Amino acid sequence: MKKKDIIALVIAVVVVLVGGSLFIKTRVAVSENRLASNITKSVQNKDGKLFLKQFSKDNQEIKFSDIGAQSVVKDLHDNATDPTSEIGKIITSGQTVSGTKVDYRFTVESKKVLGLFTSYYLTTRKSPVRVLNYTGYGDDMTIKMTSGGKNQTITKSQLNSGLFPGRYDFDITSGGEDDGSYWVRSAGDGGTIELTVTEY
Repeated sequence: MKKKDIIALVIAVVVVLVGGSLFIKTRVAVSENRLASNITKSVQNKDGKLFLKQFSKDNQEIKFSDIGAQSVVKDLHDNATDPTSEIGKIITSGQTVSGTKVDYRFTVESKKVLGLFTSYYLTTRKSPVRVLNYTGYGDDMTIKMTSGGKNQTITKSQLNSGLFPGRYDFDITSGGEDDGSYWVRSAGDGGTIELTVTEY
């Protein structure tokens, strides 16, 4: 191999390494500032999908997390008394946003990408929902999740496994009778929520 070829190869390798590192640093690894910016953007645009992407994979995979995330950004957008432009910074600094329906609990954590770059993301704790049935019909109960335009039947065990932060709406029927509409709101603190179902 000629000296000229070797130099060209070395330059090409350096360019690939530097370019790859910059790509990882700017596109794969998420800085604290970028995390805050993504959170703010998701709230400004009421973009539940973007908001959910800021969380750990485990949190993203919680059943119905898409519904919860959408309701959180709506609550933050519509009810926060803090400036919308500051919401990302407030959350990434470990504080709660003022004016929302509940004090959402989010934690910033970090991981290493390729052992070189630090990437930041949010985590939260899912809240189990315990259904208390005071209808007199025992376990003869149908629970339908109606949030987010859905109308799907869910089980008590699914609720008990925990919900991502946000508001969830239900239609509940027991003993063939419509017992009405109910809702719960999870804050992300891991506390158990009691959903009391009664007859009209």
